[in-house]
Amino acid sequence: MTHRLLTTLAAALLLAGGPAVAADDTGSEATSGGIDVKESITVDAPPAKVWKAIGDFDAIDRWHPAVESAEIVEGENNEPGARRHLTLAGDGGTIDEELVARDDDRMSYSYRLIEGVLPVRNYRSEIVVKAAHGNASRIVWTGNFDAAEGVEDAKAQEVITGVYTGGLENVKKMMQAD
Repeated sequence: MTHRLLTTLAAALLLAGGPAVAADDTGSEATSGGIDVKESITVDAPPAKVWKAIGDFDAIDRWHPAVESAEIVEGENNEPGARRHLTLAGDGGTIDEELVARDDDRMSYSYRLIEGVLPVRNYRSEIVVKAAHGNASRIVWTGNFDAAEGVEDAKAQEVITGVYTGGLENVKKMMQAD
């Protein structure tokens, strides 16, 4: 990932400005947003290898270039209810997320945003690693959310798309470097 893309991604993550954005203004956990983002990439590595690299809930700082550190601050890693605190590279913005579900057999986990600098609310996401052609893998990262108050839907969608593509492209680069 180029320095320019990282700089753009970091700036986009701070788009919302001001105080942290709550994940769900209503307090309801069943809320679902009106914006969907789905990004995927094929990686020339077997699914088990890719899952080992990205499957741990607390490992996002090892594969996403915009995340400087990830720490489990509540619960046990990879157990539903675990909460991670992310510190972003660059300015040190933060994001807090909760693991909703994890399935090692399906090579997937889903999580929700609690609060942070992303310009979204009611955010839920899932990462899945699937077998692709030959010995390759397909990583699919989906999200559903609403734009934060004062943020245009298109801008919120652009930011989340940038987060997903930045992470997926870096995983591909890491896996193919091995």
